[in-house]
Amino acid sequence: MKNNSESAAKSLKREEMVKFAFDTFYKNGFHATGVDTVMEGTGISKRTLYKHFGSKEGLILATIDYYRTNMREIILGYIHSDPNAKPVDKMLRIFDFLIERAEEGPFNGCFVMNAKTEYTNKGNEIEASCDAYTSGIQTLIDVALKEANLPNHNELVVQIMMLFEGAIIRSKVTRSADTMKMAKNAARMLCAYK
Repeated sequence: MKNNSESAAKSLKREEMVKFAFDTFYKNGFHATGVDTVMEGTGISKRTLYKHFGSKEGLILATIDYYRTNMREIILGYIHSDPNAKPVDKMLRIFDFLIERAEEGPFNGCFVMNAKTEYTNKGNEIEASCDAYTSGIQTLIDVALKEANLPNHNELVVQIMMLFEGAIIRSKVTRSADTMKMAKNAARMLCAYK
């Protein structure tokens, strides 16, 4: 029984470290946040941090996994919020997700895109994890558009993904959801054009 409670306590501490690191990385950036900040915020030792994650990069990978798991569920919830919606309308809900997040403020962009930007050509595992997240989003778009049976569907998936990512980046500059609304309208027009 003692081993189960010790294991649960370790798991809880690990989750606490990941959540704190996620919030801190998202707010301040990856390079600007040292492991000392995470240690101070969670009250853990450097030894414990490295025991759980091996390195700062290991901690970053854990935060990306945390984000990917949570965002996938949230985005799927948006896509399937209206079971009677047409496939294109389901796909367009990914933009509603972005719009609502930006309107809640403050919007720091996409956690994974931020990581990819900071670690391009610097961390292969981090880049691969970011690419897996992006690929997952693209798959969600792909599934919805396959259902719509639109011509040039593969090309359309890439175009909508470009709008999705571009809207995120632009909204960091404008601090407004307007670019996301424009991207949604552009995606709608692309689908109607095809």
